Parts: sequence; structure tokens; C-alpha cells
Amino acid sequence: MTTHPSSNTGDDIGRIVFGAMTFGAPVDEGDAAEMVDVCRAAGVKMFDTSNNYAGGESERMLGRIVAPFRDEVLISTKSGSHVYQDDPELSGLTRKAIHAAVDASLTRLGTDYVDYYYFHRPDWNTPIEESLEAVHELVEAGKVRYLAQSNFAAWQITEMHWIAEREGWPTPALSQQMYNLVGRRVEEEYEACASRLGLTTLVYNPLAGGLLTGKHRRDQSPGDGRFAKEIYRDRYWNDTQFDAVERLAGIASNAGVTLIELAFRWVLSRSLTSAMLLGASNIEQLRANLAAIDGPAPDADTIAACDEVWTTLRGAAPAYNR
Repeated sequence: MTTHPSSNTGDDIGRIVFGAMTFGAPVDEGDAAEMVDVCRAAGVKMFDTSNNYAGGESERMLGRIVAPFRDEVLISTKSGSHVYQDDPELSGLTRKAIHAAVDASLTRLGTDYVDYYYFHRPDWNTPIEESLEAVHELVEAGKVRYLAQSNFAAWQITEMHWIAEREGWPTPALSQQMYNLVGRRVEEEYEACASRLGLTTLVYNPLAGGLLTGKHRRDQSPGDGRFAKEIYRDRYWNDTQFDAVERLAGIASNAGVTLIELAFRWVLSRSLTSAMLLGASNIEQLRANLAAIDGPAPDADTIAACDEVWTTLRGAAPAYNR
């Protein structure tokens, strides 16, 4: 597997980062351990989790599994999604919340540091200066090696960099963003921002929550998988997206690959993509996904056809800027 050193840290994060969101629900510890072994055999070096995955069980499980070789892997975790009605200061990205969340994550992971700590999403109620200073304190204490962020807009990331550089605090080294054949909004402003700031971008949702597997039908119930969650139905479950998937399936067939192979290889071929987050609900799915990645990048004609599909999804409204 191709290596990809982080431009800000020098860490070899690889081209594939394993997302452990399924650890604890539905994946049990035995299967999770086998998944980690399969990933390491494939050259995966970084494992990503969050304090809100399976109520913290993802962190506990991952920590126990990697404990024997902790120094050989990179661990990233996140906080900022929880809301505590009894104590608002423990919600979001307040200083108190960040310190408490990181300490709790370290306990669950069974380690004394995390390599990358993510702001999971923006906190509109807390000044970003407060959040950045809290991470600075954690870096100084040796509990966090590097700051990262997920789901922030380009202007917010630029603001974070400007403030952190002004104050002498850590700037975000990694950025996680949603990116796939039917979700390409990050190309509009984020891509230029990341290039200018030297951000390493990890992209998630390469299969659009499973829509790009081609197994879902618009006239059928979404079932109990990802699309049982409202956030995924709101994001992808509509006629326009299904029309796009049908066209993409035809493009994949013409290229002699499966839709899943096209989806993965297209993401990995993009200049925006430093690494791709890959998860799985079982070992067989993980092996199949790793196999689907292994192949040539889409050719120019295939990429052009995919671009045509995106044009229909993006819409005809003009850009606000020139």
C-alpha cells in the first residue's frame, strides 16, 4: 500500500485509514481484533475512532486490541458531538469539555496519549480561541500529539490557522471531510484552502453511506443499516441521488469495474485525497473493500463521465464569487 507522509507532522498515515465506528456495535471484540490484523497486514497504520462511537465502546475495544503494539500504530479520536443538559460546559468544544473528553478517551483507550485529537464538528456556542487554547494545553501536557478537525468549513479552518499561528498554538494538521462521487462540495472552496494551508485531508463516506454499493433501491425501505439513521437519509436518500447512482453504475460497467471499485478508486485518484477512511461491518466486507481498492485509477473518459453526473447533482445556480 502506498505511503503518504502527513505534510504537517511527518507521520506516515498511509493511503487507507481504518475507521472503527462499527467497533462495539455491531462488531464484537473478536471480529474487531481480526479486522485490525487484516488492516495491518494490508499496510494500514492509522486507526480512527471517537468518544461517541458505540457510547465509547469503540475506544475501549480499539485500545485493548492495539495495546500490544501501541507504538507501531497511530490513533486518532474526536470529541465535540455530545450535549450535556446538566452541565453545558461539558458540551461541545469548551475548555472544560475538551479536557474532560480527552482524559476520558485516554482512559478508555488505555493509553497516555493520542496521536491526533479531532474537533468532531463546529461548536457555534464556544469561541474557537477557547477550544484552540485547550488543545495547546493538552499538547504541552503530552496527552495529544497533534490537533485535527472534522466537518469544518474552509473559512473556519482558515480562522483556526490564523488564530493558532498568532498565539503560537498548534494548527490543525489533519482534516476529515465527506467526499464521494455524489458528494463533491469540498472541491468548491475547501480544496484550495487545504492546498494553501498544507492540510492533509482524510476523506470519509467514500461509498456515500452505502448508496454507492448499488444495493439500495428507492422504492424499498432503507432497513436497519446506515440509512436507518435520519442523518444519512437526509444526506443521500432522494430521487436525484438515486438517478445519479444509476448513471454511475452504467459508467462503472462501461469501464469494466464494479460500482464499489469505481467509487473507491475515484476517491483515491483525486488530488484532494491524502488518505481515505475505510470502515466495515464485518470481516468479509473489510476484505472485499480492501480488494476493491486494489486496481488502476479511472481513465480520463471515465472521470469525465463522472463529472457529468456531478454537474446534475450540483445544480445550475451560479457561484457567489469570482
